[in-house]
Amino acid sequence: MVRLRLHLVCLLLMSGLLTACETSSPGLATGAPGGDTRRFLIDHADLTESSGLARSQREDGLYWSHNDSGGPTTLYAFDADGQARGTLELSGALNLDWEDMTAFTENGAARLLVGDIGDNGAVRPFLTLYVIDEPALPAGNAAASLVVLRSLQVLYPDGPRDCESVAVDPSEGSIYLLSKRDAQPRLYRVPLSTPLPLVIAESMGTITIPRAAEGTERPERINWVTGMDFDPTLRRLALTTLTQAHIYTRAEGESWVHALQRTPQTLDLPTEAQTEAITWRADGRALLLTSEGSPTPATWLSLPD
Repeated sequence: MVRLRLHLVCLLLMSGLLTACETSSPGLATGAPGGDTRRFLIDHADLTESSGLARSQREDGLYWSHNDSGGPTTLYAFDADGQARGTLELSGALNLDWEDMTAFTENGAARLLVGDIGDNGAVRPFLTLYVIDEPALPAGNAAASLVVLRSLQVLYPDGPRDCESVAVDPSEGSIYLLSKRDAQPRLYRVPLSTPLPLVIAESMGTITIPRAAEGTERPERINWVTGMDFDPTLRRLALTTLTQAHIYTRAEGESWVHALQRTPQTLDLPTEAQTEAITWRADGRALLLTSEGSPTPATWLSLPD
């Protein structure tokens, strides 16, 4: 009788576990949970559609963001707790559809790159990348303006693409772009520095990335990549979708093209309205993500060991 009761208890437990698995997220291409999270709000009233993030190359614990399409040509600086540190108005730039930004060091100088790269209808004849000198910020929350250092117009070799992800690898002098709405995201590369005002991006092919299972409700929340960033060592690349972060690691001497053919480490993200941007903490042990919203929601995601 005791053995029979134990057998029934085991069956009930297994049934409960199976039911929980079946009802949690049907069709979701799930990843492992991330590490500890810390959620907070960014104290910039005018930052309402945070679509890009960059980690300062001048000051530890300082971050930059910007609004989405049609907004002002303004960058917003804040610290690791979301406290406003200043605004920077870019002169010589347009915000048709700013979707991502990144930071890098070039010839010993701290730079920021802003990608006017969004194209929901895939109709733009070219996209524009703006490079500026990252300024030193005074104490407090000051407003400043700066002229764009240089801009670059880019054509895709296979027709217009919607894109929300840009990152720079200064060690090889390359800017990488990743398409958003293709069945498999397509990787492109353009030179970081060129005397030409317009270049044709080099197509690097598709990447390997988890896709939503057939029949998934709102598969775009899993499939559409909305931001990316290289880590400080240039050995890892983090991508974000609306629901997951994916981390790729490359071996010594390996190209990013080869590294992105392997299955990434995938982490589930806290639920937000529209996660659109990602960057690394300087120690490479955590990711910062922001979502559109007013005030802007932000999350620190500590990475599992």
